[in-house]
Amino acid sequence: MKSRILLFIAAVLLLFPVAVHAEWERTVSASDTRLPDDGKLQLTLWGGYWETALEHTSIELKENEGKLKIAYGLTDNWSLTLVPSYYSWDSDPGPSNSGLSDTVVMTTYRFMDEAESGWGMAIQGNLYVPTGDGDKGLGTDRFASGAKLLLSKKIGPFIGVVNLGGDMIFNSRDYEKDWVGEAVLEGIYPLTGQLSLNVALSGKTKRFDGSEEGAEMGVGFRFTPKRGDLFLAGMGYTSFTDLYDWGMQLAVGVEF
Repeated sequence: MKSRILLFIAAVLLLFPVAVHAEWERTVSASDTRLPDDGKLQLTLWGGYWETALEHTSIELKENEGKLKIAYGLTDNWSLTLVPSYYSWDSDPGPSNSGLSDTVVMTTYRFMDEAESGWGMAIQGNLYVPTGDGDKGLGTDRFASGAKLLLSKKIGPFIGVVNLGGDMIFNSRDYEKDWVGEAVLEGIYPLTGQLSLNVALSGKTKRFDGSEEGAEMGVGFRFTPKRGDLFLAGMGYTSFTDLYDWGMQLAVGVEF
């Protein structure tokens, strides 16, 4: 745990000198209707950690995930994003493995700008590319595509963001579901002009027969310095099902 925190701090210090002005998403778990401006490139480094005590066993599973989110503004209301990832897992007692995980390619188009119309609305398409080794537990070995409806609304000082959609799995095995649905609701309360308190609730249908459905709550923050040239974010999670026990995410980003 200590080494992960030190790596995160190092990434923050490295990004500060090259940062420039940016207007960021406001969310941590959900996808926001805010997009990079035309011609802007946003790089975000995400790190996640999850712990699970497997039912009816003495095994504890620890998972680490790193993602680099590369988002480019094709226009002011249309973006293209590439998300390669790295994943490691360790079962105690038991085996462990680490390496490249699956990659996500996504595009988001915004139809309504919340700042102008009072509502934000966008559609997001995703393609999941199985670049991880499924035999080592690092990937799914299956292509999948998905679509989400993104909605946002400001109500007084609060901002609400909703994601509704799901993923279609190609060439799924007999015990694997063809369709996985997902819903995310994230509420944002600005504490200051730069700092917000974020609370997220999400649910996801099971991917495999006999697996757990996902239902979780997260509490965290987003911070953007006055210059607007960098953002920091973090969130802690607890699961309402047996999917995992607890987890957390940390992120740092910069725009060019």
